[in-house]
Amino acid sequence: MHVHSMERFGTNPLSQSSTSCLSENLQGGNILMSGVNSLEEKKLKRRQKNRAAAQRSRQKHTEKADELHQQHEQLEQDNTALKKEIETLKEELKYWTQMLKNHESTCPDMLTPSLPTQTPILHWLAEELNQGIQ
Repeated sequence: MHVHSMERFGTNPLSQSSTSCLSENLQGGNILMSGVNSLEEKKLKRRQKNRAAAQRSRQKHTEKADELHQQHEQLEQDNTALKKEIETLKEELKYWTQMLKNHESTCPDMLTPSLPTQTPILHWLAEELNQGIQ
């Protein structure tokens, strides 16, 4: 029914009494709407907090990965340096082994039978060191 036809019968829905009822319903609706808005705001805040937490977590993982990468690079450099040191020590061992062999043939103490011969022990030690380094 139209409002005009209702006025003829005396039942205007927009009359004073029904207007106050309507405004109360609208106010109640506003409370409901504000409740809905409040829920939406809470959801939005929760999403924002979740996004921030996820971003912090991703940042933390990225920093950890960067740190591990730096450690890896440092360990690679250390490993390379240690391998060079091993090679240097092997060369030094060869040099001193050769020096000992050269000295054995000319040293009168090494040729004296009364003194214990140290040569086999030194050779054995050199061989053990050489095998242990590999």
